Amino acid sequence: MLAVQTTQASLAEFSRCDDRSWLSIEEQNVHHKADKADASIAEKVDRALLNIDVLRSTDYWEINVDVKDGVVFLSGHVISASNQQRAEAAARTIPGVMGVKSYLVPDDKIIREVAEALGKIEHVYGVKFFTGAQNGVVGLHGEVGSASVRRLAEKYAANIPGVRGVINSVRAPGVDLDAEDPRFLQPVIGEQIYFRDGLLGIVQRVIINPNNRRVVAMVVRGRYSNSPRDPKFLTYGEDRLPERLVAIPMSAIRFLTKSSGFLKIDSAEAARYSDFDLSCFIAPREDWTPPYPYCPDDILFPVEPVEDMKQTESERAINPAMFPWIQPAIQSGFQNKNEKFIMLEKIPREAI
Repeated sequence: MLAVQTTQASLAEFSRCDDRSWLSIEEQNVHHKADKADASIAEKVDRALLNIDVLRSTDYWEINVDVKDGVVFLSGHVISASNQQRAEAAARTIPGVMGVKSYLVPDDKIIREVAEALGKIEHVYGVKFFTGAQNGVVGLHGEVGSASVRRLAEKYAANIPGVRGVINSVRAPGVDLDAEDPRFLQPVIGEQIYFRDGLLGIVQRVIINPNNRRVVAMVVRGRYSNSPRDPKFLTYGEDRLPERLVAIPMSAIRFLTKSSGFLKIDSAEAARYSDFDLSCFIAPREDWTPPYPYCPDDILFPVEPVEDMKQTESERAINPAMFPWIQPAIQSGFQNKNEKFIMLEKIPREAI
């Protein structure tokens, strides 16, 4: 019997996003023998991962298992290279597995790469950062002399392809850490989002701050009234309300799971947000690796610089002004949106 090989591929080569039709076991054609065999293998691999005590208590929920033509694809984040090896070894033991392609990213690898990147800033500015990571989410700590150096460290850490997001807890003059939302939220594409009054919408895309890879808003499709007393709502109910796309900020989320989310606001309050306008956003560059679990088509960047979006908690609450990039792009004063993105990504040469 031939040994099952494990291939460790780079994130840039990952084909998970190229064809989603085979990723969801529930959506596969159950009448096709190959699909049924793949679904069976996926279930057995998943069960094997669950049966490993270390993975069950740490990384099990962060590992995604996909199977295509007998080849197992493992993706997600694990806390260590040892757990990565455990997951890969478990997949190889399942009968019928033709190969294992691993795209798992261990935290210890991310920490090393982030520390190396931040070393350039530490050398230039004479500062020291302390970094940690949990399932791909990087935490930055320390103290620097200016907010600009703090933002620069955030960008350097976010520039590592395997990073899911950066939580910046570095202290700097004029920065109020208590006013920032420390939660790391990643709404799932297709996830149901419930308003306080029970109406729901579906997540279509997410808007990401490329400077820290964190989701700042989600584009939600649903039927919202302009007011609970809207005549259409009173006469026909929610089914007859117009369908809208609205960009809802993460600060409006009360609770979020992998299958559903709950907001702090009623559906009528969605009227306070501008309707989603695609022309006010830009798509990531082709060479930009999206944070897990998103694919390039899931993500948009704001046209306006993300730094301009930061406000106090009271200003962020149900305030359309927190998203200046929802306004027409022509108001930004830039004719070329790609040019704006390049400026947003640019890093001062003196820090290198």
